[in-house]
Amino acid sequence: MILITKIISVVFNPLMISPFTFSILIFNANNPNNYLLFIISIVFTTILPFSTILYYKKKGKISSYEAPIREQRLQLLVISSIYNLIGFVLLNYYDASAIVQGLMFCYAMNTAITWIITRYWKISIHMIGLGGPFIALNLAGYNNSNIMVAIIILVYFSRIKLKAHNHLQLIAGTFLAIILSYIELTYLFL
Repeated sequence: MILITKIISVVFNPLMISPFTFSILIFNANNPNNYLLFIISIVFTTILPFSTILYYKKKGKISSYEAPIREQRLQLLVISSIYNLIGFVLLNYYDASAIVQGLMFCYAMNTAITWIITRYWKISIHMIGLGGPFIALNLAGYNNSNIMVAIIILVYFSRIKLKAHNHLQLIAGTFLAIILSYIELTYLFL
């Protein structure tokens, strides 16, 4: 059972959800820069953050790749937020669709807000990483709410089983991301 929960946590890790979400949003739009937009999205939400995690692990700044200790997450969150902000600027420059720019903006802002919260309390980054993309997909017309809710429930219980978070940390992460992303996307981009 532990192996299954670990697999769920890896497959639905924010770094894995991001390329999947951006691919759907980017390649279903008619933009001559689609491949460039996708590369920008992957580089600034997955490749650079993952490379930074690998570097921090190698240097002993984090105890594991998931950075389970709250204090170990702080620098990673700031750096990731900066990566996301640069990605947003590039997506804007290359005229990505509003939903694609908006999602990258959500990544930057929600990660910065997560950093503020994490200074005082551990919140689930996994659940935050699911909430934003699911709202973006829903607002873009991909109304697969049953699948999205099922994924949230699977990740929720896998994180509980792995003792990575308590219920409040998971619920807070889920609702924070959903509410913030909805507000950011609908009021600033759509």
